[in-house]
Amino acid sequence: MSRSTQHPHQRSSQDALAHVTAEIARFLASGVMPWRAPWDRDRALAATPGLPLRLTGQPYRGANVALLWAAQMARGYAKRTWLTYRQALLAGGQVRQGEKACPIIFYGQAGSDSEAQAPTDAPAKSYRFLKLFHVFNCEQIDGLSPDLGIADTPIMPSAWPSIYEWVICAGASVRVGGARAAYSPALDAILMPHISAFESEEHFSATLAHESVHFTGHKSRLDRFSDYATDIRARAREELIAELGAAIIGAMTGLAPFHLEDHAAYLDHWLGIVRDEPRAFLSAGAKAQAAVDWLIEKAGPPPGASRSIASDDDPSIAPSAFAA
Repeated sequence: MSRSTQHPHQRSSQDALAHVTAEIARFLASGVMPWRAPWDRDRALAATPGLPLRLTGQPYRGANVALLWAAQMARGYAKRTWLTYRQALLAGGQVRQGEKACPIIFYGQAGSDSEAQAPTDAPAKSYRFLKLFHVFNCEQIDGLSPDLGIADTPIMPSAWPSIYEWVICAGASVRVGGARAAYSPALDAILMPHISAFESEEHFSATLAHESVHFTGHKSRLDRFSDYATDIRARAREELIAELGAAIIGAMTGLAPFHLEDHAAYLDHWLGIVRDEPRAFLSAGAKAQAAVDWLIEKAGPPPGASRSIASDDDPSIAPSAFAA
């Protein structure tokens, strides 16, 4: 089908997918995992770690989290609130001339154009769509209230060990001992070395957050492991989901996601998947968000996270729309 004959919604979806693929592939090709961007250890508590926020203070979700983190890193913004051009005007601001917007993804569902002509007893028809929106960081906008976009106070390290209690509360079996950190689908258990074997309590908690995302993939929960044992790309997809999910948990609690030591090998797999499968990163972002939402449903917000951040229910990316 030529571009000129495609429905506008199809073109918008293709543009959105092309943007995500190009942006994430560009970072992966240079050896950068953009979901780790805000966690510069040299800046530590002087930085503003956390989820990127809308004007309302609610967080973005799914793949948009990584896209906005990547923009924050590349452009050096200290604040994490993002507005559309119209929102900036309504808030009394003006985007500075020459500033470039960051495209983000909106997922939605709408009725068919022909629905009005359909018989009243006919089942309603609808379609899903992706659309690009463009947002600006509040640091690109003049005239805003000085209170807008001020970062939350970073989480202090004393909150980190309680990640263990949070994971237990979600129903996970955590077996401490040995020299391996992993989730075992066969045992349905998280295996962790003793906390004293880690460089710090933060390393222990960040690793446990990563494994807790894997825990949600069991067939009795979100069922993501059907090809995990036989397909290396399936394993790479699952590791990407766990990386993104751990990054979201880390943003809520102040944990730096630096635990994946063999990330260089995964980078090659992730880059190939993103280039070969245009929906792959959106799917991973959606499934990571679903995993975090599942944990929150079972155990409440992770330690240190505000309930307003942890309980946002805006379906900007719906997991079912991008199932692999």
